[in-house]
Amino acid sequence: MKKFLIYIVIVSVIVFGYFFIKSNNGSKLVSGLSLQQIYIQRDQTATFNTPDWTTDELITKINNFRVSMGLSKVTENTKLDQAAKARISVILSEQDYNGSITGITREKALESAGYDANLIGELVLIGFVKTSDPITYWESATTSKGTLAHTDFKDIGIAVKNSADKVDVYVLMASPRAVIKQVVTPTITWGGPDLWTAINKRRVELGVNPLKQMDFLCTIASIRLNQLLELGKLDGHEGFVPVLNRPDLKPEADKYNISEFLIQGYPTPSAAVAAWENTMGHKSLLAGGEYVWGCVYAQNTFGVAIAAY
Repeated sequence: MKKFLIYIVIVSVIVFGYFFIKSNNGSKLVSGLSLQQIYIQRDQTATFNTPDWTTDELITKINNFRVSMGLSKVTENTKLDQAAKARISVILSEQDYNGSITGITREKALESAGYDANLIGELVLIGFVKTSDPITYWESATTSKGTLAHTDFKDIGIAVKNSADKVDVYVLMASPRAVIKQVVTPTITWGGPDLWTAINKRRVELGVNPLKQMDFLCTIASIRLNQLLELGKLDGHEGFVPVLNRPDLKPEADKYNISEFLIQGYPTPSAAVAAWENTMGHKSLLAGGEYVWGCVYAQNTFGVAIAAY
């Protein structure tokens, strides 16, 4: 009988405990487990804004790549920046990648910005994930890699449009058209009369008589000048004596002591006269009081002076 009572008590305790837990704590326990299960299964992925790309960072990446390839760095150019902004605008608004829709090609954009380009290249990223590497992407394509590693590019311009996790980039690389400086050869305007005046002026300054013109001597000077012009250089007087010995000239030439003075390459008559004065054997044209007659022919900086007494 005693054992039966103990059995009844134990069963009662168990039944009471069951109903107590169910009525008071059971709902909280089940609720806690359910919440824990939901929390574990919930998608915990959150969207965060990736730091914006800057033009300076992109230029640094591009230049680091170029240096690693043994190439010179490119320099940011404000005119190329302006052209790049124009190009990315029509790409994003009109999907005009080559300029055929709006007419704003890369060449036109550069022209409008005032940059005279000899060579142009472009690099484009549209909707590119910010966490990806642009250099790796550009290296993967032959055309863009060729642009990155082109030896002739000197300048760069970049336009960047950032969004939360993606970025649009347009890069222009170019080399300026070389400005060929034309060497302008001064026009030689002086001739025989100018040189004749300069010679006689200097003779008077040196205290000797000015030369008097003689037509016979002018014939000799004319022949000799034409010979030198045809030759294109001075001949060291090699042609002088043969002219004096011409049958039509020799009878008259034998009556005088005749000298020849040659000059070439001087820009002014005064410079030619100064060169004669400072050259041994030629100063007598200017300081030789023995000379009475003369004649001068000159063209294209070649000068022939004939003096006689």
